[in-house]
Amino acid sequence: MWNLNYDSVKEVISVLESEGLAMSKKFGQNFLIDHNARESIREKIAYKENLSAWEIGPGMGAITSLVLNSGIKVKAFEIDKGFCRLLKERAFSDEANFTLIEGDALKTIANQSEIPDIIYGNLPYNVGSIIIARLIENSILPERMVYTLQREVVERICAKENSDDYSSFSVLCQIDYKPTLSFVIRKGCFYPEPQVESAVVVMEKRKESLVPNDLRETFLEVNRALFSQRRKTIKNNLKALNLKDIDRVIASSNLAGNERAETLSIEKIVEIAKAVNSDKLSSL
Repeated sequence: MWNLNYDSVKEVISVLESEGLAMSKKFGQNFLIDHNARESIREKIAYKENLSAWEIGPGMGAITSLVLNSGIKVKAFEIDKGFCRLLKERAFSDEANFTLIEGDALKTIANQSEIPDIIYGNLPYNVGSIIIARLIENSILPERMVYTLQREVVERICAKENSDDYSSFSVLCQIDYKPTLSFVIRKGCFYPEPQVESAVVVMEKRKESLVPNDLRETFLEVNRALFSQRRKTIKNNLKALNLKDIDRVIASSNLAGNERAETLSIEKIVEIAKAVNSDKLSSL
């Protein structure tokens, strides 16, 4: 493992220039140059011994190096070809516990045969929520996930019903996990400095999903439909599902139909999904 000082902007820039790597806005790259913040993240990742981990977007390996030094096996997914070269040829070329998967994580993760104990990453602001949603929708559900994200995205992940931040994404993130905003990272801890605050979310897997396996597909469909037009009522939004008897679905869920999705608990959305399933069966 190399001995790059990740706290030094000068050293980071020097490596980038020596490798001919320009900062890529396309991939939303911001490097965490504060050791205390990185160490706090490592503590959330290394929550027990003998872990297997996936890291999404390792960049130059600032968090990777700390996790490897904790004795954790890391499989890293990196899309940027320049950083891939840097990681495998300079940073971790001699690390037996380091494996690099090159390419778009949204595509390459689907090809993996195992699920690790933990998935973590300093996710690009432009695709962070998409990555998390794709993992959950495809039932790639490790014991824990730890992500550094735009603070407002973390607040959406953790939001409860009857709040402005509550959305279909909040529901999706909470059916299998108990998410917590662990701590906020100030803008000056990154290079280049982003325009927004960041935060670390820790997502602990529930002992039992809030959605039964045989209802999962319908639940995800209902969840997307309910929040598709935030200002519309649930009756209006459920019309997109082409139900045989929408009024019966609403009534059997003990709802009037004029409610809005942001007022519904996850448990209530499960009720609606069950009613939708019954409606589908009656149409057969």
